[in-house]
Amino acid sequence: MIEVSFSSSIKLMNIVLDTLEQMLSLMGLDTEKHWKVLLALREIVSNGVVHGNKEDPSKEVTIRVYYGEKIRFEVKDQGGRFDFEGILKRGEEDILRERGRGLSLVKKIMDVVSYEFNNGNLIIMEKVL
Repeated sequence: MIEVSFSSSIKLMNIVLDTLEQMLSLMGLDTEKHWKVLLALREIVSNGVVHGNKEDPSKEVTIRVYYGEKIRFEVKDQGGRFDFEGILKRGEEDILRERGRGLSLVKKIMDVVSYEFNNGNLIIMEKVL
């Protein structure tokens, strides 16, 4: 398991995601899965920084990565609860929306996407390898 926490800034987010990208490239995923999984991770992490924590540097985003027969990401922010199912539905119904399509895209890429709220938002994503 890999775990990393960082203050909610776009600059730190990009450093952390670039580092995780390098680690993922060593795991031997085929190219298509590698880029799709990375896209899903970037989308959820950026949602945590921008929408969940409102880029407040006093708040953190934590990423956990589990790797085996499947890859599992857990992304937790310290933001307020949001309507996960409602955003998914709106994103699927209106693909031309400027915002709100990211979760729908992640749902299409990953095999499992779930949401929990417990002192922050937790998105769990899994992809069978």
